[in-house]
Amino acid sequence: MQRRETVDIDDGLIIDAESSGVKSEILNHLDGISRETKTDIFLLQPKQVDIESASLSGTIEAALDTRLRCYIYGDMEQSSYAKTRVLVMIDQIVCSTNPTLIAHTLCCPVLLC
Repeated sequence: MQRRETVDIDDGLIIDAESSGVKSEILNHLDGISRETKTDIFLLQPKQVDIESASLSGTIEAALDTRLRCYIYGDMEQSSYAKTRVLVMIDQIVCSTNPTLIAHTLCCPVLLC
């Protein structure tokens, strides 16, 4: 049975400002995770929400969300493992761009497989 896991990623972490596309090392890493876990990983643009209906229902914040959506499809165990690997990748990116968060990694080490 296929299962979908979802990870929202801040576009500033993985988009190359010069080319306005996803950084090649990120795509290569996601491809590697997909191969190793035998899952299908899709990186999607933010969901477009109708501003008029969003303002009427009070969900205007959701309409302004610019995070990319990473969908991971696979069986329950493999998709969960792939999601964990994607979250670790995001954690490593954040730690590399914000040195004050390195203490978090030192206190809570994660073993990469």
